[in-house]
Amino acid sequence: MLGHDYSRRHNEVVRCIHFLLLNKYKFKSSKRIRSHSVQEILDKEYAEIRVDTRIKTDVKIRCNRPDIFILDKRQNRITLIEVGITSQDSLQIVETVKLRKYDLLANELGLIYKCSVEIIPYVMTWDGIVTKYHKTYVKRLQIPMNTVETISFDRRRGLESVDNEEDDVKMENNKNILPLILEGITTAKEPTTNTNEELEWEEEIEVVEMVERII
Repeated sequence: MLGHDYSRRHNEVVRCIHFLLLNKYKFKSSKRIRSHSVQEILDKEYAEIRVDTRIKTDVKIRCNRPDIFILDKRQNRITLIEVGITSQDSLQIVETVKLRKYDLLANELGLIYKCSVEIIPYVMTWDGIVTKYHKTYVKRLQIPMNTVETISFDRRRGLESVDNEEDDVKMENNKNILPLILEGITTAKEPTTNTNEELEWEEEIEVVEMVERII
């Protein structure tokens, strides 16, 4: 999969998760996922959500920019979400790499904020195949998982399409959006390729190849 394709798919999933998280924590946002714009930092009385931003710590840590950072101020808990798009052969390995990637950051954040820290990998193949652990990770996000009824997906070209009624899904009905991610289907527009993301993607490929050699 080309770097541009990876970035596009990766950003679609991040965008959809972000949309649902904003509703969960009662942030003001677009009522339609197609027009939803991801903001780097959102902060209110009960929660703080950051997307693709470096997290400052007292100790210098290389892996300090998770895809999504959530500080739940009411439950005194931090959640780090890391999204990955990969091949079926590397699916389990990449999921494990994503799970362990922010161990040092999680330890530091726990000390700084004096709270519990959880890392959740969100990994799938280009056409939506996931591991047996995927649903467990999704449940820990505490986002609704109701079924979407009207979806069409062209797996041969790796493109997503949703009927007009689904394009107009409103915020109050976003409980039906998550399965779009679960099946590898989202309604986001194609974002601009992020050079930093491509570099991180290349680094992760190197890690995967190294793990495969060890195995």
